[in-house]
Amino acid sequence: MHLRKYIVVHATVLTIISAVGCSKGSSHQTQPANSSQKTTDLGMVELTPQSPRQFELGANKCCIITGKPLPNGIEVKLVVLTTNTDGTVTRTQGQIITLPGRSCGIGFGDSVVSLTPALKTQ
Repeated sequence: MHLRKYIVVHATVLTIISAVGCSKGSSHQTQPANSSQKTTDLGMVELTPQSPRQFELGANKCCIITGKPLPNGIEVKLVVLTTNTDGTVTRTQGQIITLPGRSCGIGFGDSVVSLTPALKTQ
């Protein structure tokens, strides 16, 4: 029963991320559902498979992005690290499966990171 609940929860989360997180065209910029969200557009991001890249987001936040090739797309994992006023670091993560060259975004609390991923061929 526990495994079934786990699968249902993760399938629901992935469905929501896929439906909300990606636009159909790479030049289309979707406004966040909540107008108080700050969007950081990283533009075209070239990823080397399994090699993390770090980007500064401002306001004591950075984002680490890792891409993994899939047979029909790319898995993009994002980790946002926020340094709080007391010096502690909060870690938030998310992932999305999309096509290379397609603009997408992932929300983290009051922020959205958008990018157009591309995989570097070796």
